[in-house]
Amino acid sequence: MYFIDQLFMQQVHPEGGLPLVGTHVIERLNLETGEALPPSVNQKFLEGSFSTKLIIRCDGQKVRIEGNPSRWQRMDNLFGLKTLDECVDIYNHILRKYDLPEFTKNTKLFPRQSPDGKSTSLVGNGAEITSIDWTQNLAVGKGNQASFIRGMSSMQIGRGRKPHLFPNGKSCGWGYGSSWMINKLYDKAFELREHLKKDKRKKDGVLEKQLEYIEQLITYCDEQGVVRNESSLKQLLLKKHRLQFYGLVSEEDFLPHLNDIENAMNTIQISHDVHKSIADQLLELNIVKSRQAANATQSYAIMWQSGSNIREILKERQFYEHNSKLKQIDIDIRHQFDIPLLFPTFKRSEVIKVEPFKIPQTYLMPTVENSNILPFRAIA
Repeated sequence: MYFIDQLFMQQVHPEGGLPLVGTHVIERLNLETGEALPPSVNQKFLEGSFSTKLIIRCDGQKVRIEGNPSRWQRMDNLFGLKTLDECVDIYNHILRKYDLPEFTKNTKLFPRQSPDGKSTSLVGNGAEITSIDWTQNLAVGKGNQASFIRGMSSMQIGRGRKPHLFPNGKSCGWGYGSSWMINKLYDKAFELREHLKKDKRKKDGVLEKQLEYIEQLITYCDEQGVVRNESSLKQLLLKKHRLQFYGLVSEEDFLPHLNDIENAMNTIQISHDVHKSIADQLLELNIVKSRQAANATQSYAIMWQSGSNIREILKERQFYEHNSKLKQIDIDIRHQFDIPLLFPTFKRSEVIKVEPFKIPQTYLMPTVENSNILPFRAIA
């Protein structure tokens, strides 16, 4: 199930005369003719409930909103709005508050005048999408998120786009800086925790009810091993495939451009390996009573792996005592260490299966009605 995670939209009203919306305006003149040029207006930041933000701007002709309508006025965006109409309903509610005309659907397309030698482009009579993020949640199993992301980071996707794995291993992306398309995979539980840390540091903090809800959500994401698959379609791609005209495209029209990650998953088999130190295995099986004893036995096993003759190092009684403990985890220091035959810290390996992520029963799905009744304010 895909949903919209970010949407940049604008509409030009050639007749002009719209209210200027921003934080400041710069009036401009053509120095040669003295003709007044369209004013330059910077963006205004809006803040809603739960520290959610959108950006709005109007220079008298062009109206533009940027942000995440699925996150607006909500505690999280684990699942979001699935249709363009729902997102536009939220944006239009904000435009009405600033006495600006609403975004409308395109019904006609016209050829735009272009410079000599340039190909003709089209312009519509409604709103234009300049960037849109489509997102889905993948369940890879508890504890498998990092292994899955690292495995996928070995793959080039699309037309040879190289991966970028972040140092913490929690996120990987393809196409950063591209004006065509960006793909991302990241650990959703980790991202929710990072946002929660920021919220707790704020002056107002987090209400106990909100904290309980978010922590339950983080726990559920951890148990399912949720990895977020995000595809950001940029302006060049949208124009190339005529996906920018709101009202003349459907949600299904975007789907053929969202399968780069899925195609890569179909060509790779990723496994999750679990390793435990020798000392941890000895403690886990109650072979030794203390960490000190476990570390002592482990140290002789490591020396044995390095090629040392343990019989020459220990007294006979000590040698057989440590060997007796190690044999219970399939290590026998009586014989010379053979790498191909033994890897003593390896516990198991399992193929990671990617499955659809089920919506938690207690999850509060987004609704346009709830978002549009909450107040918001300009912060810059």
